[in-house]
Amino acid sequence: MAQATRKNSRTTAVTAPHHHGLREGALFVLGAIAIYMLLSLVTYSNDDPGWSYSTSPDHVANAGGFVGAWLASVLLHLFGYFAYLFPILIAYGGWLSYRGWPESESPFALRRYLFTGTGFVLTILAGDGIAALHFGLGHDLHPTDSGPGGILGSVLSTSLIAPFSFIGTTLFLLALFMTGVTLATGLSWFALMDRVGAATMSLAGRLQDLIGQWREQQSVRELRQQRSEAVREEQELKKTRVPPRIEPVIRQIE
Repeated sequence: MAQATRKNSRTTAVTAPHHHGLREGALFVLGAIAIYMLLSLVTYSNDDPGWSYSTSPDHVANAGGFVGAWLASVLLHLFGYFAYLFPILIAYGGWLSYRGWPESESPFALRRYLFTGTGFVLTILAGDGIAALHFGLGHDLHPTDSGPGGILGSVLSTSLIAPFSFIGTTLFLLALFMTGVTLATGLSWFALMDRVGAATMSLAGRLQDLIGQWREQQSVRELRQQRSEAVREEQELKKTRVPPRIEPVIRQIE
């Protein structure tokens, strides 16, 4: 038994640095991919070669080069503005890989990754549908011709409006969006509302205290001004008064 425990301790001592190195490597690689994807999306240009436009690959304005131009074109045409969530997801995956899961939760690690991926998919789908429904008026502001919600959002919104109407589709997509964000990030909307409410009440209390302090300062200033005016009036009255010794003489003359 003692030899077995020694062997186990040695193997864990040897494999632990390797696991840590693999986690760091995954963080660096996924972080670089996320930065590259974000730069490609930000520097997208319609003049670059892409999914819907072909030109010479010698003159590419995209910071990611020819591959970055194609990647940005595909993502922006398909997903619209929500294409910017892909770099965030990749960076988040790198952070999860670096942090690792505790040994007690290792059987549930795959389930958590599955929940995160499902939540991300729901967030993308519902977000694209909502963007296509409610932000279609800003179509000219989007760099591509597919609109803010992309091709996926336009197809999803148009297919749901007929059976559920505009309001029903909005409510359904909003519920899916909130569910997807919860699954992807573990965010509790009720806890968020409680925190926002508490922060609002705290801010309102601070503002009320500041207003009260300002009113007190104003009242103190008014009192000081009134006192200074009263002192000035008394000084002026003292200057204009006749001395008491001269009063009998003035009476005799009168």
